[in-house]
Amino acid sequence: MRIKHIFPVIILSILILAANAPAGSGVRTGTLTFSAPVYEIEDLVAEMQEDGNNVLVSGKIRNLSHHPVKGYVIVHFKSGSDEVVHSVETDVNDKKPFAHGKVGAFETSANVGNTPDIHNVVIEFVNR
Repeated sequence: MRIKHIFPVIILSILILAANAPAGSGVRTGTLTFSAPVYEIEDLVAEMQEDGNNVLVSGKIRNLSHHPVKGYVIVHFKSGSDEVVHSVETDVNDKKPFAHGKVGAFETSANVGNTPDIHNVVIEFVNR
């Protein structure tokens, strides 16, 4: 009679151990990757023109990724309360890709005469 009870206990033990085995637990091992910006903005200049209505914005995007990139920048003009009051887009490097470690230049102007509360300029690079 003991043999009848031993087999179910052994099978139940195997099932419990299999369910708790490391491979079945769903725990991920190894190194995980992280996403971060792969560019830097350099030599950023925002100059109000003499007419008081136009701002000339120029700068460079340094490619820190390990692949060529190309794209455009969005220039955000922000108010003193950190709200975007005007935006303009412009291409970087004349729409040509630029390699790791290289820079792509951009330049644009914006008429901000109707938005006198500009306190800050923020550049956003969009890789396409």
